[in-house]
Amino acid sequence: MGNDASKGRAAALGDGEIAALKASTKLSDQEIREMFDEFNKGGGSDGKITKEEFRKYYKKSVGSDDKAGILADNTFAAFDANHDGSINFTEFTFAIMAQNKTDLDSILNFSFEVMDVSGDGQLSFDELKSYLEKATILAVGQEEAATIDQNEVAESIFQELKLNKTQKLNKEQFVQGCKRNKELANMFTGSE
Repeated sequence: MGNDASKGRAAALGDGEIAALKASTKLSDQEIREMFDEFNKGGGSDGKITKEEFRKYYKKSVGSDDKAGILADNTFAAFDANHDGSINFTEFTFAIMAQNKTDLDSILNFSFEVMDVSGDGQLSFDELKSYLEKATILAVGQEEAATIDQNEVAESIFQELKLNKTQKLNKEQFVQGCKRNKELANMFTGSE
């Protein structure tokens, strides 16, 4: 009978999901329910949102100057944990929570997740370089970004972290390396 009643309706938020989200976030029941309503408005009425739906929500909620959708796409990739091309409500919640982090470790962890588009927990030279190219375009514009050699920037970051281009960087190496080098931390946190 419960299954028949739920056919044709928006996905429901269960008590178990609320309890799990409360345990892993600092959100109240009410905040979780409000977030779930926002998720359903963003296209998640089937229990998931696509990258395109996420882009719309991201632009609306973050209000960033992300015309090309680079930040939204990288954020989506970071939180599409099972790489199925959609985000469920739990993944969506963590994506939104990550945007609001203010402590250095959380910001650096989030930055790593955004750059690790393969989702393997390792950052390759090419992933870093690709991220730097996109981030530089957002920061200074296409024309000025074209004058910056991102290969050289990525190489210098890998050298700073005592790696060569064929090695991969794990999250702990990234976070600790950024914490030891203020300039590097500023690059990935947007701080001055």
